Amino acid sequence: MAVDIESGIVSKGSEVHVVSTAPIRTPFEVAAGMSTARKLFISTTVILLNFNVTLGSSLPSGAGPTLNAHFGVTSELQKPLPVAIFLVGYIFGPIIFAPLSESYGRRPVFLISFSIYTAFTLACAFAPSWPTFLFFRFMLGCGAAAPQTVSGGLFCDIYPDLRPRGMAMTMLGLTSNVGPLVGPIISGFTSTRVWQWQFWCALILAGINWPMLLLMPETFAPVLNSRAIKNTQNEQTHQPTTSSVVKAPFSLREQAITLTRPIRILSEPLVFFTDLFILYQYVIFFLYFGAYPVIFRGTYSMSNGVSALMFIPTGIGAVIAILIFVAWDRFHRRSVEIGKPWALQEEYRRLPLACLGGPLFALSEFWLGWAARPSIHWAVPALSGIPLGIGIDLTFLALNNYLTDAYDIYSASALASSVFTRNILAAILIPLTTYPLYENLGTNWACTLLGCMCLILTPIPFAFIRWGPAMRRRSSFCQQLARVKDRDEVGNLVVPV
Repeated sequence: MAVDIESGIVSKGSEVHVVSTAPIRTPFEVAAGMSTARKLFISTTVILLNFNVTLGSSLPSGAGPTLNAHFGVTSELQKPLPVAIFLVGYIFGPIIFAPLSESYGRRPVFLISFSIYTAFTLACAFAPSWPTFLFFRFMLGCGAAAPQTVSGGLFCDIYPDLRPRGMAMTMLGLTSNVGPLVGPIISGFTSTRVWQWQFWCALILAGINWPMLLLMPETFAPVLNSRAIKNTQNEQTHQPTTSSVVKAPFSLREQAITLTRPIRILSEPLVFFTDLFILYQYVIFFLYFGAYPVIFRGTYSMSNGVSALMFIPTGIGAVIAILIFVAWDRFHRRSVEIGKPWALQEEYRRLPLACLGGPLFALSEFWLGWAARPSIHWAVPALSGIPLGIGIDLTFLALNNYLTDAYDIYSASALASSVFTRNILAAILIPLTTYPLYENLGTNWACTLLGCMCLILTPIPFAFIRWGPAMRRRSSFCQQLARVKDRDEVGNLVVPV
């Protein structure tokens, strides 16, 4: 029996074992069988899950003084560790959950992931020591990984049309960036005396999400087909067959190939350079959770809660980015309808937004660096968060949507590789650079250095517009995806491996 392990295709000339007469539904047919309300419910559930887990990533940063006093932490290198260790968990979670979601379905992965997140949120509130607390934060990060990595594949399942899929990814991106901004505000006001209150609040939000998650159905077509086959096999084991379906036996080699897919896909130029650009902005975004207290508590003598409010302009920028994204989507759709040649190229669907986002992100660095001084009102450096929010959201939305569209059923692995690489460096750089960078260079030159580094990376989306089609043609994963679609059209079943 010949099976393409990577794509999960059983070739037509292979010797097969007939197991069912159940009709095999393509991903498009699965999506078409769902009502709009059902799709909206699934999307809302996943987007709220993402908001919950991203909020948890930065939660301790707003209650730093209370948390550090409780555990007796005085080292400046250790103070950013609750956020950094959470990001270490993000390294390991995606490389497990993403490929498993492409083999065993989306729902089980979400259930397991969010169960881990909820359990260790509770555990953090009862941590007896600093090392134990950091270990619980690591496990929390592992459990938080699924919404960041599996959601793109789920949206591919339920939205074959790129336009509603793009809007779902847009809202997911919004919560990815707004969630970490809300975390310090919650902890900054609730945990000024009792440090555990930040985790009680996180548990309340998780409890609201759980009923929706339990009601969420499976969306992955191969898993739904496998279930239908098993059900039909139990009922009609001796009836004549009309379709031949194969379920490959368990193979350790196949499982290893599945689990290493996020690592292997990183060798693709599209994924690598996308990860590089997002990586830089992601590191700076989380570095700011340590830098803002240095800037606003130190320069302007603000309290914990008030200094956390300085993240609000970044949230406003994120909302503005959504409006820009929607406006561009409508403009692009009209251009396609009237047949403008540029609009028919896939790269122009998303990437021009990243071309705008990069320079805006760099601008915010220079703005913050040279406006944060006692002689200038605090509102001026705080407003630098608006171009920061616009820039990072446009970049995330454009590049993540581009990867999702390009890699389709493999998008969970493509996004997992992005989460994996950026969190490795974020976890290393944030505790080692935040305090030394701003202490040694000062706010002015530290932000100037970061802005110059961002300018170096801004040509990446422009390069994708120019050479992206050639990169996709040479991509082994995109070629396999094309074979999946071709064989799916002639009636073969894609089995999960």
